[in-house]
Amino acid sequence: MTTALAPTPAPAVDEPGTDALADLPGTARRLAAELGPDLIVADMYSDHGGPVYHALSAADTVEIPDLLAAFRGLRGPLLELACGSGRLTIPLLAAGHRVTGIDNSRSLLDVLSGRLLAPQGARLAERLTVVEADMRDLALGKVFAGALLGTTTVGLLDPALRPEVFRSVRRHLAPGAPFVLTVHLPEESGAGTRALGAEPAETVRTSELGDAQCTVISHLVADRSRRYVTVLRTAAGRPPVLLTSVVHLPTADELAAELADAGFEAETTRPVRAAATEDGSVHSLIIARSI
Repeated sequence: MTTALAPTPAPAVDEPGTDALADLPGTARRLAAELGPDLIVADMYSDHGGPVYHALSAADTVEIPDLLAAFRGLRGPLLELACGSGRLTIPLLAAGHRVTGIDNSRSLLDVLSGRLLAPQGARLAERLTVVEADMRDLALGKVFAGALLGTTTVGLLDPALRPEVFRSVRRHLAPGAPFVLTVHLPEESGAGTRALGAEPAETVRTSELGDAQCTVISHLVADRSRRYVTVLRTAAGRPPVLLTSVVHLPTADELAAELADAGFEAETTRPVRAAATEDGSVHSLIIARSI
């Protein structure tokens, strides 16, 4: 495995009373108020959040068969944006692909490196290049045979920045190369619209994580334009940690228009096999081709 490091700012940790805390909706906001000044509030992908996010998501394999099928038979290296701790990276490596993985979370990249230290990981590590960088500002000097933005990560981008990211990806792809995305689309997005007059929807799920308890709160706003994902980690003898993330939910029509403007031609949009959501969105696979 080769590693190229680019300087990234230290993750911000917000204390109670900041805008990040004030913006929390529903149950997450109530819990934050109850826990008081000892609560640590941090981004989901910060040094506080990275290992927790990996532990909660590592067993999720729902879209992996669809992604492997999308890249099957493709020759040449793949570019994976927001590769994180390797939930999708490692299956791609195991399928024989060479992958350049991009992420700006040092903690998640450290987890990925650790997963490949075992003897059985050495063969996979030979096919992986890791770059610590922001996917909004890519300049890799290399052309790829395909690109992946998985795990619904497109939703973490501010809508105003998505077209910029798509154009950056297009500059790194050979003509005709596939750009594969997995996204949570609003349930009504088949016609490019969102529900009007709907109520917010919220799910709360608690599980044990080592010696800690993790409560995952997913709050879908009324117009289905974004979803707040919050994880509360509590453990005896340690301050509670609240990890926050906002996932935007673009419609299929919005993504199609932005991809077209960036130089892609949409090939397919379909639900991921066996995917089920609890919050009124559809876990979907999008394949677009660079023109």
